[in-house]
Amino acid sequence: MNGFVDLHCHFVPGIDDGATTAADGIAMLEALGRAGFDEVVATPHMRPGLFDNDATRIKAAYATMLAKVEATGGLPSISLSSEHYFCDLVYERIVNGEALLYPGGRAVLLEFYEVDFLPAAAERLFDLRRRRILPVIAHPERYRSLWKSHERLKSLVETGTVALLDVAALVGKYGKEPQKCARRLLDDGLYHAACSDAHRVSDVEDVEDGIRFIESKYGEDEVDFLLRRGPREILAGTVSS
Repeated sequence: MNGFVDLHCHFVPGIDDGATTAADGIAMLEALGRAGFDEVVATPHMRPGLFDNDATRIKAAYATMLAKVEATGGLPSISLSSEHYFCDLVYERIVNGEALLYPGGRAVLLEFYEVDFLPAAAERLFDLRRRRILPVIAHPERYRSLWKSHERLKSLVETGTVALLDVAALVGKYGKEPQKCARRLLDDGLYHAACSDAHRVSDVEDVEDGIRFIESKYGEDEVDFLLRRGPREILAGTVSS
């Protein structure tokens, strides 16, 4: 299997809880390449108070890593975005053009507090869509409010937001509840793409196991949609509600 697009990966070193060195990041990309990924988007955290990164700092760290990737050769193609924690400050950065949208500027990757969505989430997601920015919710299977009912996510998806599966959740990487939630959301067709969300080389083994799970239960067509067609539609901003 190849031709996969990874919309969420932490291979840029020394800037968040992902790779600690350039060698670690290179090894992660090598492993993802062997797993079938031809394109990998770097998504360092932008989360004030925990990872105090802004666009300038992220771009600088990526530029340093890009030079090392190009010197290595034989790796998946890479590009840059960010995992935006959807707080007031980061929301303002997005609407003011100070965030790091996905390549092409059509979509933005968002992370929420793990317990629940912010009270104003629906209104702000609508505002982004009004600005022709597609909101992409990272790993919703980890949000505890969805473990008992995913009606809120279903409503957001039906109104133009898309959900991005951390494929390793399907095989229990984050525990039983995220695993069960991920499988329910997948059963109900609420994901538009899947990703690695890899932070270290060892994560890629779980990613491969998750891809095999999708293939065995849902077939190659679902793998194709979640890891090839769906990610490219997100990047192009051609997802329709």
